[in-house]
Amino acid sequence: MLTFFRIVDTETKLHSKPAPLNARELARLRVILQHGGAVTIPEAGETAGTAYNFEANANAIALASFAAPFDKRIDILAIIEEAQFLGRSIRVRRDARGGEAVIQVSEHIAITPEIALTRDQADKVLDCLKLDREASPDMPLATLRSLLANPAIYDRFQRNGLANTYDYLARLSYTDCGEQHPHLAWA
Repeated sequence: MLTFFRIVDTETKLHSKPAPLNARELARLRVILQHGGAVTIPEAGETAGTAYNFEANANAIALASFAAPFDKRIDILAIIEEAQFLGRSIRVRRDARGGEAVIQVSEHIAITPEIALTRDQADKVLDCLKLDREASPDMPLATLRSLLANPAIYDRFQRNGLANTYDYLARLSYTDCGEQHPHLAWA
């Protein structure tokens, strides 16, 4: 089983509100994402091509690509625009079986890629950082940056054969997320 480390923000107030997507709009959205080269990340148990619960990084797709198919849906365009402005993914979810899908700005800050580690490697990383997986699922990037500045922490990563992971986390800890409140999350 894999553990994913990524930057999230659950504190910044969003200006857009989640908006419903009917089946045709969801299909249009998926076509735009596919043609734009955006990778959709379905939740566990979902099939990639038919997922109702997924995230996608639409930041590399021009907002104009969404304008024509959603010209009468200003709420959807506002969500995509805000996600792009904040460097975040868009999130599509369907809560109830048979209910409409909903699009919203994701908490995932997508300007940096996720890092996937095996459960054993992730446990070693958390141990190197002196963190308990069960105590907290995330930490502020500023805290991560401070921990990684400690030579003893670097030495722990080296002894566990995780020097490359240390380097990745060090670069990640200096990610400029603007006015957002970034945290490193793992799940």
